[in-house]
Amino acid sequence: MMTHTHTKFRFIQRDFTLLLVLGFIVINMDCARKGLVAEKYSNEFYRVPKLLTNEAINKNPEFIVWGDIQPGWQIEQKFLRRDNWLTWKMLFFPFYEIYWFGNGFVGGVNYFRRTPDYGTKERRMARDAIYAEAKRSKIDFILSVGDMIADGRRPSHWEIFLRENKIERPLLLDFPFLPIIGNHERANDLTYGLSNYEAIFGYPRFYVLDFLNAVLFVVDSNFIIDQDQFIDDDDQDALFEKWFVSEEGSEQPAWLERELASRNQFFKIVIMHHPPISFGMHHSDWDKPSYGRNLKEKRQQLLNLFHKQGVQLVLCGHEHLYEHSLLRYSLNEHSTEREIHVIVSGSGGAPTRACSDEYKLGKFLQGYHNEGFNVLLVKQEEIYNYCLIDITPDKVTIQVMEVTEDLTPPLRLVEEIRIPKS
Repeated sequence: MMTHTHTKFRFIQRDFTLLLVLGFIVINMDCARKGLVAEKYSNEFYRVPKLLTNEAINKNPEFIVWGDIQPGWQIEQKFLRRDNWLTWKMLFFPFYEIYWFGNGFVGGVNYFRRTPDYGTKERRMARDAIYAEAKRSKIDFILSVGDMIADGRRPSHWEIFLRENKIERPLLLDFPFLPIIGNHERANDLTYGLSNYEAIFGYPRFYVLDFLNAVLFVVDSNFIIDQDQFIDDDDQDALFEKWFVSEEGSEQPAWLERELASRNQFFKIVIMHHPPISFGMHHSDWDKPSYGRNLKEKRQQLLNLFHKQGVQLVLCGHEHLYEHSLLRYSLNEHSTEREIHVIVSGSGGAPTRACSDEYKLGKFLQGYHNEGFNVLLVKQEEIYNYCLIDITPDKVTIQVMEVTEDLTPPLRLVEEIRIPKS
C-alpha cells in the first residue's frame, strides 16, 4: 500500500514538474516583448492614414464613438472569476474543474508571456457592427475613447489591432479614425508607449477639432491619473497646470483653459479616457494616491473649468460598460441650472464588467455629494455598445446602440440623449 501511494505521488510530482518546465519553455519561446512598431513592421502595415477632410471639418459632423476594445486575459475571465466556479456544473460534475484548471494553466502561461488571449469574438462582433453603422449612416469619422490594445509598448499588441481593423475589415482605411490615449496605450512611457502611438496615428496627445457649431477637445487624462506610475508626482502636478488648469494667480493659462476660452461655437465637447464621474470599478481611481497627488482637488478644478466654459458633454471610456451621468450646476444663485452629460462608452469589444449594486451606487453618490457635486446617474448597463452622435445647429443627439451577436438592423436603442441649444 505504501509502495503504491509512493509511486502515485512520484507520478504526480513528475507530471507537475513537466508542466512547469513546459510552461517555462513556452513563456520564453515567444514573449510579447516591448519594442517599436517602426522597427518590426512596414510603414504600410502600421501607419493609420489621416482621412479627415476639410469638407468634413467645415460643417456639423455625424460620428461614432467607439470605446475600449483591448483584448482580455483568459486567466482573468475564466479561471479567476468566482462566478465561473459557483455553477451547477461544478456542483454535479466535479470533473468539470479540469476544464477550468486548463484555462488557468493556459491563461497563466499567456499572461506571463504578455500575450492577450481572450475576447477575439467580441471584438470582431463590435467592430463589424460599427463598420456596418459607419457605412449605413455615412458618418464623417470614428472617434476612439482609448484602450485600443492591451499594452502599447508591445508591437505584437498593436499587430492585433491593426490586423483586425485594417486587414480583416478595412475600417481604418475606409473611415477617418480619430484616436485618444487610454491607460493601456502606456503613453507615459515615452520610449515605447508614446513612440508607438505617434508612429501609428500621427496625432498629438492633445488636439482640437473645430466644426461649424461644435468643438471637440481631445485630452490625455493619463497626465492626471497615472496608473502605472511612470511620472514623478512633482512632474505630474506641473503637467496638470500646463495642460489642464493653471495654478491660481498664474499669468499663463493652461492649454485646455486657453482652448476652451478661445472658441465661440455653442457646443463644447471634451473627450478624455478617464471619466471624471463614474459609478463602476474605476470610481476609486480618483481616491488612489499612487495614481497621482491631490486627484480629487484636480477633478474639482477640472469640472469647475467645464462649468465656467460651458462644456455640455464629456465622452469617456475606461469603465467596461455603458454609463450616462448628469452633473448639474448653476453659475450663480440667479442663473438657470445647467447640465454636463458624462457618457462612458467603454465596452467596444473589451470584456464587459458588472454594474455596481445598489449599495455601491448609493455609496458613490453620497461621496460625490460630500464633495459638492450634484450628480445623477441616469443609466448603467453591462453591454457592448457604441454611440452615434449627430450635431446640428440647434442640438446634439446621441443614440446609444447595444451590440449583440445578431447584427441585423435595427440594433437595440439603449438610450437617446438630446442636448438642445439653450
